[in-house]
Amino acid sequence: MSHEIIITVLIENTSDGVLACEHGLSLFIEYAGKQILLDAGSTDAFYENAEALGVSLAGLDAYVLSHGHYDHSGGFEKLFCCVPAAKVYARKEALDVYLSAAGGMHEISVPQKVASDRDRFLLADGIREILPGIILVPHSTKGLDQIGEKCSLYKRQDDQIVPDDFAHEQSLVIDTSNGLVIFNSCSHAGAANIIREAKDACGKKRIYAYVGGLHMKGKKDGKEICAFSDEEIDSLCDIFRQEGIEKIYTGHCTGTPGFEKLQSRLGNRIHRLSTGLRFEL
Repeated sequence: MSHEIIITVLIENTSDGVLACEHGLSLFIEYAGKQILLDAGSTDAFYENAEALGVSLAGLDAYVLSHGHYDHSGGFEKLFCCVPAAKVYARKEALDVYLSAAGGMHEISVPQKVASDRDRFLLADGIREILPGIILVPHSTKGLDQIGEKCSLYKRQDDQIVPDDFAHEQSLVIDTSNGLVIFNSCSHAGAANIIREAKDACGKKRIYAYVGGLHMKGKKDGKEICAFSDEEIDSLCDIFRQEGIEKIYTGHCTGTPGFEKLQSRLGNRIHRLSTGLRFEL
């Protein structure tokens, strides 16, 4: 049976000027009669946008947190107030302490008001199918702390600050008749690793689409830049082509310079996420 996936972007860094935007991401996903919320942005702006778009966030089939950073979890404070029954699927490490050294060491964890309500989270290890054909896939790639150190992301462990190995991050993978659709909100561990992990978890099926940020955004002399080298961008695009991925929707931590470099190589295979965008896969 074939089902379309319909995605509505409730919050992203950019907007048409009508809906609110912020540094964050929240996606409302509809598939096979099921409704899923992936992430909740930084504040309650995602919830206000949902109301403006006619999207009800009460009584969904699943609520998911992609990883333990504030810009994907802060809005859950509003959700918990408005939807008392909501339980959020997350990795067991998602409520730990995370930091960024970009611009000076500072905390980027799930806000305390959200994290302290631990009963609202379904914390677990491993791969899990939360709905038919909808799977949460954690990282299994070794040595991801090297990527964490390279991009200045850290975690608190046993009263020490160590490079983040992204054990708190997970992909949401939907197994469709066209192939796998991967949602990974920031792709901290690298798209190549995430693609391999999703295929390993789902019987080596082909990847049809990839949705989420690619963590390419950087800053230099007060201006936004692409943090990837041209060689790294070429390698990433080669992977998308080799895997036969037909559609890529990206934004948030990809940044505008990064998106433009990808688009120059991938053409109409790649599309920009923006608050209020509604698209089908």
